[in-house]
Amino acid sequence: MLVDDHAMFAETLGHYLQMVYKDFEIIVVTSAEKAREQSSIQSFDVVLIDLEMSDCSGLTLLADFANAMPSPACIVVSMHIQAMWIERALKAGACGYVAKDSPPGEIVTAINYALRGKKYLSRSVAQSFAENAVRLPVGGKELHTLLSTREFEIFLQLAHGKSLKVISLDLSLSIKTVSVHKHNIWKKTGIDSGAKIARYCVEHGLLAGGTQAFMAA
Repeated sequence: MLVDDHAMFAETLGHYLQMVYKDFEIIVVTSAEKAREQSSIQSFDVVLIDLEMSDCSGLTLLADFANAMPSPACIVVSMHIQAMWIERALKAGACGYVAKDSPPGEIVTAINYALRGKKYLSRSVAQSFAENAVRLPVGGKELHTLLSTREFEIFLQLAHGKSLKVISLDLSLSIKTVSVHKHNIWKKTGIDSGAKIARYCVEHGLLAGGTQAFMAA
């Protein structure tokens, strides 16, 4: 299954993978909600996941699949190749990570590794991870690295200008729980408004939408 809310990219990659893996059924969905629906009615060997989707962070979807029985091999296909994203994805259960601008053949390589139970990082991802990992001063931490996976997901949702009610619906959480997470975000980072969170995310390359997401917030 391929999960990506960029419909053109998803459909194009899906058609390519179907030509490569003629004996597999390739399912393409454009939201985390649809991915959960599909996984409730059939099992998958491999799931390709984008990290930034409109209704849910791919990190949460990764954790959902990691806890599923049976659990599919999950590969991230994302434009985000900063060390923080890679590290969080691997901790959430990803067995592979491929940059979205990689040649399709690299995605095939990652899938073949996953089918053999092995991990795979595309060349650009591995290089970025190594470079970014040594760039931060010893003992230094960027504010968003202080957040738990759930807090980080809500952090990104707030950056997109979503209300607590919308976030609670998207993540299937109570408004009270989302409010508690928001308070914890403020305590850990000192960033106390959606607009400031949006600016921080834009400055640190955490939003695919860049300045448009900031303006919306």
